[in-house]
Amino acid sequence: MALGQTATAEKSNEITAIPELLRTLDVKDCIVTIDAMGTQTAIAHQIRAGHGNYVLCVKDNHPKLLESILLAHARIDAPLVAVSTSETRSRGHGREEVRRCQAFEAGNRLYKAEQWRDLRSFAVVERSRTIGDRTTVERRHYISSLAPDAEKIAHAVRSHWEVENRLHWCLDVQFGDDYARGRSGHVAHNLALVRHIALNLLRLNTSRKASIKTKRLLASTSDQYRAELLGFAMEDNKDDDD
Repeated sequence: MALGQTATAEKSNEITAIPELLRTLDVKDCIVTIDAMGTQTAIAHQIRAGHGNYVLCVKDNHPKLLESILLAHARIDAPLVAVSTSETRSRGHGREEVRRCQAFEAGNRLYKAEQWRDLRSFAVVERSRTIGDRTTVERRHYISSLAPDAEKIAHAVRSHWEVENRLHWCLDVQFGDDYARGRSGHVAHNLALVRHIALNLLRLNTSRKASIKTKRLLASTSDQYRAELLGFAMEDNKDDDD
């Protein structure tokens, strides 16, 4: 579900928009995941100040931090042992995926670890995908304020990946988000907000087992179902024989 949105200012980027959005959300006891661009010390501090936890992806935008993770994970003289590990497998659509997560104590192994508020662990997440005779392997690295619990971190990472499939993909395919032409003033921002609300309402409704596309079509043709989505009860119209 989309709980909030903030437009990125002109000549700016997500780094300035993320703190504004976080200020509108109650993140207490929540796990916040952000793409690598949002892996910033100030953002980590803000999440912890709101009594939330973070799982942040580390890529080349923090080269020294990433290098320290790689070195800690691949030490030859004294191999670092993962505190916990997790592995899941799935099959479907002609492919097999294996997802492995290793979680480690952060300690003082990472570059300038003290700058990341309440940093407790780092994790290496590996995803191998086999289609026919071809296997590809992808590794990603994360830092977290959580204890080194591989299962919990893997679940957070997996949930973050699902945002692309269950939110952005649905908005693009079912609502034509990428083809929207509204550009002037606040039109684009307002229409995006309306699309998020519509998708949330369709997802929350469990009275009918149907796809988002089918529910949209039904809502456009049935006053009763549309009212049901909006939380209004409608009495059935009955002919009066008297």
